[in-house]
Amino acid sequence: MNLKNRLAGIDANIDDLQSAVEASSRTADALHSDAAAFSQTLKWIKDAPAIESVVRRAAELQVSARDQSGVINDLREAVARLHEELQFSKGSFRPPLSSAADRSRR
Repeated sequence: MNLKNRLAGIDANIDDLQSAVEASSRTADALHSDAAAFSQTLKWIKDAPAIESVVRRAAELQVSARDQSGVINDLREAVARLHEELQFSKGSFRPPLSSAADRSRR
């Protein structure tokens, strides 16, 4: 497998991961909205503290999903930079010739 195919595979994996994180983020947003609405409605019921806990957890999930999205963007940028560096160095990088002394040290 050549480097170009490997980079394409990495890009595809990042796309899949980003789709999953975006779906998680949408779910966290919906969960947070629903839980907040229930919390307001059920303030007078004894289970309200449990609902408030769900609201807090949903908010934490939203933050986590946004953090993951940022990490994915950083990863995507790093892969793009690597790709550019590899294209820039294409043909200009030549591994050093090994001498008999180098081979004997290995």
